[in-house]
Amino acid sequence: MPSKEQLHALIDLLPEGEIPAASRFLEFLVHDLESERLTEEDLQAVQQGQAEIARGEYSSLEDLKRELNL
Repeated sequence: MPSKEQLHALIDLLPEGEIPAASRFLEFLVHDLESERLTEEDLQAVQQGQAEIARGEYSSLEDLKRELNL
């Protein structure tokens, strides 16, 4: 696994024109890590949904289309 020092070295090797793209990507990674963690409530909702699917409690796309008159 690369170290932060290795990443810094790679950044130093980037051509100037690629720095904005690299910056956006790193910002995306940091933001993704901070904002995309599931809460306990989220995990419970996922487990509930999986249990409902296992019991056959779901609608098909065709059922949904009929219900919405599509």
